[in-house]
Amino acid sequence: MNLKTLNYIRNKSQLQDLFISQFSADYIRKEIHEILKETRKNATEGARLFAKNISTRELIIFMDRNGKPDGYLLSDELKIMLKDHREEELTIRKLQNQF
Repeated sequence: MNLKTLNYIRNKSQLQDLFISQFSADYIRKEIHEILKETRKNATEGARLFAKNISTRELIIFMDRNGKPDGYLLSDELKIMLKDHREEELTIRKLQNQF
């Protein structure tokens, strides 16, 4: 089986297309909206709901929580970003547990 290399996802519909074989459309939409709530705290609810584009950071958070899409390998850059995100999350959890 030939795996494609995933470089970037620019919008929510691309994200949904990639993960639709693994999750329901409702789950994907709810998950990305939860991530948008966390990353775009200053935006209004309507702006988050109707946003079409997602950042690479938001993609990384989605993949950290749900894995990579079936049939794809992550590009070297995305692998590094995912690793850095996981290390950052681990550091934050360690700091929270100290207090």
